[in-house]
Amino acid sequence: YAHGKSGWEDFANDMGKVYNWHIISKSKHASTAKNHIDKIVGFFSKIDPVLGKKAANAKPSENASNGASKKSAAGGKKRKSDGKDSSDSSPKKKATGSNGSLSLSQREKRAMELLSSYLEECGGEKSQSQNFRCQVVQRPGGRFDTAFFSAENKRFKSMTDVARFLNLAKAPKKGLANISKKGRGSKDVQARRLKRELEKLKKSKVKATKALEDHENNVNPTDQLLIAQESFWDDGSNAAKAHKEGRVLPRANIECFPGIPAHCIPDLLLVWDFFCTFCRVLSLEPIELDDFAAALSFRVSAADRNSQTVGELDLNPPSFIPVYLSECHIALLRLLVKDVTSDLWWWSILETPEMVEQEDEYLGDRKRRPVTAVVKIDMESLLAVDEDPLVTTKWLQALEDVRTRKPDSSGPIKSAVKNAIAVTTNQHVKAYLKKAMRSWKAKSAGVVKRAVVWLIDRMKEARPDLWGRKVSTEEISQQKKLVAEEAALEMENIIEEVNDDNDGDMNLEGDSDDESDSDDDEGSDNEDEFADQSQQPPSPSKQRSSVAVKENDETMPVTTFVPVKPVPSIVDLLLPPGKPALPTDLVSSLSWPSVIGATSCRVYQWYKRRRNEVDDSIREFRELKPMSVADRRRREACASSRILSECGDFTGAGHNHIESAINHLCDGNDYLDLTAVQRLGILRMLIEAAYDTHHIQLSIEDNFKARVNAVKALDAEERRAKKAAKEELTAMESAARERLATEGREAFMATKREEVIEDIKASKEYSVEFIESLNDEDIIDLDDDTKAEYEALPTAESFNKAEVNAVVKKIQEETAFGVESLTVLTLEKIEK
Repeated sequence: YAHGKSGWEDFANDMGKVYNWHIISKSKHASTAKNHIDKIVGFFSKIDPVLGKKAANAKPSENASNGASKKSAAGGKKRKSDGKDSSDSSPKKKATGSNGSLSLSQREKRAMELLSSYLEECGGEKSQSQNFRCQVVQRPGGRFDTAFFSAENKRFKSMTDVARFLNLAKAPKKGLANISKKGRGSKDVQARRLKRELEKLKKSKVKATKALEDHENNVNPTDQLLIAQESFWDDGSNAAKAHKEGRVLPRANIECFPGIPAHCIPDLLLVWDFFCTFCRVLSLEPIELDDFAAALSFRVSAADRNSQTVGELDLNPPSFIPVYLSECHIALLRLLVKDVTSDLWWWSILETPEMVEQEDEYLGDRKRRPVTAVVKIDMESLLAVDEDPLVTTKWLQALEDVRTRKPDSSGPIKSAVKNAIAVTTNQHVKAYLKKAMRSWKAKSAGVVKRAVVWLIDRMKEARPDLWGRKVSTEEISQQKKLVAEEAALEMENIIEEVNDDNDGDMNLEGDSDDESDSDDDEGSDNEDEFADQSQQPPSPSKQRSSVAVKENDETMPVTTFVPVKPVPSIVDLLLPPGKPALPTDLVSSLSWPSVIGATSCRVYQWYKRRRNEVDDSIREFRELKPMSVADRRRREACASSRILSECGDFTGAGHNHIESAINHLCDGNDYLDLTAVQRLGILRMLIEAAYDTHHIQLSIEDNFKARVNAVKALDAEERRAKKAAKEELTAMESAARERLATEGREAFMATKREEVIEDIKASKEYSVEFIESLNDEDIIDLDDDTKAEYEALPTAESFNKAEVNAVVKKIQEETAFGVESLTVLTLEKIEK
């Protein structure tokens, strides 16, 4: 060096000022200057360590720093100062420069150097950074994340967090550095939101204006039809003829069917739906609703009825009944008769109260119905007698045998009463039993049984202490009083006639098995507490030894749920004694209406009994008084509406359509004489019974199971389709990401190849053929910068959803067109 040692010192000082000026002024070359000054210091230290120190500690003059600040302020490249020292703000991000070519270890070393400098600026020492370590991680998008860890492995996201952790004096407080930025960001977001709302309102205004214009300029579409030829309408229909003649056709009534009243439409739909739903079970072919309604309302003209020759015997008269109606009735009849449930209602018209009592008399007390009083007695005086409890229990046990006896077992009933009279010491009980025995007859002791059973039930209610219950004396007195009051109310409905003196009491000493076989006694067999309330009064010769019941139906309680037995019809007399067995010759195209009438009568009688049972059970459950005979008759009069609860007879009708139709058919009359409402009522009654059959119930269960299985199969298919669609979409998204990554690499390689070609052409070092023979790997390995840029290219996972969806849409279009690549050309590109 020309000046010797002093020249080297000046040279080292000048070089240090150049690099330190960039570092202090924080220009765009500051990061490069920091890396280079270390190398400069190393070069000077090899010559002389003193030169290295001079280069490292050389500082630029204040004029140069002020000039650089003025230049930066004049250029407007930096933000205005807020009057605070730079150490109060978070550290600025350094310019990237050529950092893309650095490795991860170099980046970590550089980050630690920056941390040392930042800690010193915040009032700390560089040595404090030795307690921390740095880790740099490259993200899929090519971005590098830097994190610092303390000796305790506590993670810090930035150098500012490290300074706060060390409690340095000049460390920026948390949240103060970004206040203005956050405020400005929130204002920008609000402004953008208001702008979007304004755009929506403008679009809505445009749509509303357009809709208003369309409404004001609306023209009837039929007015725009241009009918050039009149023959267009002339198709030979009634409408065309009316149009030619200038007549106006009446408006079609689509709310009802001809011949079917409006209130019967629900019944019509119910019946038609039943035949369509269970067509396989009934072996029927489904029919249109209009055709079914026409069949129900079909009427034979007078000309067709009089077409047969008078006086000739026609063994096979023609049937004018619609074929579908015949098939429906026969199918229903076969379904009902062959089902086991028909055994319940086929004998319903033969049921009597006595038969029901014989069926139920061996059931428990819960199934037994309450008995009404038939013999008058002063129950209060009877209960007031102080009798030994053991004696009372004995005569009650003796009478208990009467409950299990049939009404025609007059001998055992008489013996039990005799034993009770002999045991008891209560004169009121003896008098009551003797009065009851006055109506005793051989083979008919129903009245006696009713009187005895009534007395046993009242004694059980009044004396619960006799059956092992621990009851106080006050409770027994209250129970006796209650039973006496109820018995007094029952006694008001009984009139006891005075007997002649010659009759006296019945001879109880005679043989109990002495029974008369006279025909007069046979008419009163099976008489019991369920006897019909409307039976005829006894003859004058027997009134002296019997008890008459008042004919006050409004107050008399009903004692049986069996409805009044219908009068046998002609069809009932012609039918065989047993239930028809299939196949049978009783049902044909001519005889089925009569058999249908008899079947409907039995079903109707059975459902009337079922409704009576429900009424009695509900009143018993709610602890209400038994229904009166008048109420029962009124309920049975409207039984059709109660049985067919969905629709039933029209409330405005003056008579019962179902009963009149049943009587008409049971008398052997013609089916076509029935009205459409009556035919519909017969079908409703048969369908009501069909719903209770096992075949229909099994069909409903099968249909329900099939529907459940179909729903499950449909759900499984939907899940499988969704899964397949999801897998297909996932595969498309993966393919789209791979395509984006591939396109990015190809574009990068094409750009680099062009740059290399240009550089080599300028230097003329290699031939063009050699350059073109280079593959992608050769171009990547040309220098470290190219390799680092290639490695920093975005991977398949780094693309956002919008970019991927755009490529997925393009792939779907290519799949739809059946091509591998699809290019969209505009008209301008085509013309070029």
